Amino acid sequence: MTLRVLLLLLVASPAFADIYKYVDEEGRVTFSNIPMKGSQRIYADPVTVNAPKTRTKSGNTPKVNSPSPGNFPKVDAATQRSRDSNRKLILQEELNAEQQALADARRALADADTNRTAEERANTSKYTEKLGRLRESVVLHEKNVAALTNELARAR
Repeated sequence: MTLRVLLLLLVASPAFADIYKYVDEEGRVTFSNIPMKGSQRIYADPVTVNAPKTRTKSGNTPKVNSPSPGNFPKVDAATQRSRDSNRKLILQEELNAEQQALADARRALADADTNRTAEERANTSKYTEKLGRLRESVVLHEKNVAALTNELARAR
């Protein structure tokens, strides 16, 4: 009997979703659930963790068309608006930081030819590797900007 109660308490225990924002010396913004020295807590909301959902043979979670139970936790409109606002703010800050990183990466790629070192002039493979890394950085930031833009569009 006590084992069942203990197991039930472990399955439905509250978890906290604290989010911390950290800006480093170079202006890069990092969001984490782990506090760092100099970080600022921007979001804290208790969340109840429930038992894992069952899956069908195909591996999908079955869709249930029944209404939520009467004791199901509900979020009032003001709280949801606040959460949505926080989410949009975080996404917008991430997008701004990523756009700046993209601009910096593009500038570094454009300046690569004028800033060639003597070693890179003598060894073209080193220069080619450097250009490859710079191009990869540009592509990565372009993908991040596109993903954040899509996410922001869905959030509005």
